[in-house]
Amino acid sequence: MNGSRAPVWDHVIDALLAGYHGEGAGEAYLARPAPGIAAYALSPHIQVEVIERLSVTSIAVLWQDATRCRYADQVWISCRARKKGRCALSGAVIRRDDFIYKPRVRSAVPANANAMILASAIARMPSLG
Repeated sequence: MNGSRAPVWDHVIDALLAGYHGEGAGEAYLARPAPGIAAYALSPHIQVEVIERLSVTSIAVLWQDATRCRYADQVWISCRARKKGRCALSGAVIRRDDFIYKPRVRSAVPANANAMILASAIARMPSLG
């Protein structure tokens, strides 16, 4: 060991610091999205897969977000969008009053509670339409 770090971790620390560009540069992920901006635009961290249609008004979704949460069999329900956003499945723009699916909220609010999927994207899926 040299100083307070074990030599085996030097390459990890160096790799982390290589992407550092100044004070506060690594804190952008902490900022909340501006009002009116979709909380779930397409992201390389999010994987969304519709597993099955449970009923006329509900679907089961696999939601994996490497930065926040993972839901293996999350129930999403149909409704109308209350605000504009982006479809987590297709990336298409969602306008207020579009038919969408959103995570069902029970006693505990899921981390992806603001996410939306356009109902038209679900209808275009051959096995679920």
